[in-house]
Amino acid sequence: MKIDTFEHLERIRNKFGPGIFGKIIQKLLALTFSDAGFLYMVERGVQGVDIDVTSPCGMRYAVEVKTTDADRITISQDNIEALKDRTHDGYIPLIAALRMQPFEDWIMASIPISRLQKGTYLLSRLRAYRVKDIESLICPAFEAATKKHSLGVLSKGEDYLREILAQKRNIP
Repeated sequence: MKIDTFEHLERIRNKFGPGIFGKIIQKLLALTFSDAGFLYMVERGVQGVDIDVTSPCGMRYAVEVKTTDADRITISQDNIEALKDRTHDGYIPLIAALRMQPFEDWIMASIPISRLQKGTYLLSRLRAYRVKDIESLICPAFEAATKKHSLGVLSKGEDYLREILAQKRNIP
């Protein structure tokens, strides 16, 4: 991510704290999927998989969103179970990981559910499962979405993004 995107995100994290920041990033990513041309998008703020999306070519993904300052993320058993549940409906598991550092971008990793285990994953390990087509759509769209919505998020927090997502919500 560019320096200005990182600075926008840092201001948001400093204002709302890490817990709310994670929810804001999840909603920003959901909005990004919609802006990037994904046809169907559902963001869940509470339980289950974080985001369901259908790509422009018709592939369906169940997305678990992770942010970190470190070089690793943690996948819980609950994360795995939620992803596994969505595979029964034809969704492909996708881990979306963002390291909060300048010049880092989203890693979109599709790890087969049979290989996904609870625990800590180095970001470098996730790169082996990257879906570069999705990354190439999402990374620039995330930069644009962050720039476009950062002032609204700073003034109204998560509620601002809920309102925007409600306007874009696609019902199957």
